[in-house]
Amino acid sequence: MGSIEGLKGESGGMRRLLVAVMVVGLLVPVTAAGMTITQPNYSAGDWFEYDGWTAAVFAEYESQMEANSTDFDHLNLVEEVPMRLTIQASESISLGGQSTNCRVSLVEHSVNMTVHFTDGSTDYDNDTMTLNVTTTIEVWMPTGASAFEKRVETIYLETWFSGGGEDNYLENRLITEEIIERDGLWPSGIDVGDEWDFSESISRTTIAEQRINRALWNETSRDSEDLARQVTWTAAEETTISTGEANSDNTATIRMEQQIVGESRTSIDWYHEEGFLVKTQHFVNGTLVLSATLTDHKYSAENVVATVVTSNGLPAPSLLAGIGVFALAAIRRSKSE
Repeated sequence: MGSIEGLKGESGGMRRLLVAVMVVGLLVPVTAAGMTITQPNYSAGDWFEYDGWTAAVFAEYESQMEANSTDFDHLNLVEEVPMRLTIQASESISLGGQSTNCRVSLVEHSVNMTVHFTDGSTDYDNDTMTLNVTTTIEVWMPTGASAFEKRVETIYLETWFSGGGEDNYLENRLITEEIIERDGLWPSGIDVGDEWDFSESISRTTIAEQRINRALWNETSRDSEDLARQVTWTAAEETTISTGEANSDNTATIRMEQQIVGESRTSIDWYHEEGFLVKTQHFVNGTLVLSATLTDHKYSAENVVATVVTSNGLPAPSLLAGIGVFALAAIRRSKSE
């Protein structure tokens, strides 16, 4: 009888051990397969809206005017149209000497601001001037294997004020067109920990134009240059980003880091596993100059697991620099009228 009781005791112990193992097993998180970044599955009409570009434009103008105008008092934001990236219908263009079918994306953003100068320092009514800045970026990205990309960035600045017996309306346009050629193709699949780099050759043309009171446009400058640079990419980690109008959504992403070798510019991008950019940040000399986060979107392939790794058409630090090229010139000219 003692041996039977012993067996029962051992059996009960085994059951308790098995239950304990099962409980521990339930508590141990199952390691899920990591995200794999592949090419996106965009459709014409898809769009993605981001918050943050207005803050970057506002900060750039404010810092420039504080540094260059002793009469500047403050800048006031009046109205904005959030930054939106829209996927256009595909089209064929000439790239690298041959007709290439491309996915086309268009970024649009505008912001209206009022510049306030020290009382009595100008002939403007109420010592104020209105600025309206509209930015568009169009990107042609080949849908097949290709080393090329085309970008056209346009900054359109309207400046107007009343005073001195007449209304003055100034318009400036800065158009930058780039043809980019890389020495390799994007990887077909990227996992956390992957690193790679590209050599890029860039053919860039920049045109500045101006007109006053709706007269004919006058081309004030045209510059062409060829650039060469090395760009490195690192798939750093999987992380969660707060998105939506009130940052109430938690979105799983992969963080990608970009560095232009020998330059002071770096970028960090966070990508959703279903094919769109969630957040982007740009730094110059370690200073954050742009941070844009997804607030709303329409993506037809919502259930297709595919994350973009190619150029997404969002603003780059060069755009912020471009704004300062002619904006203050227009302000100084308008104040001298």
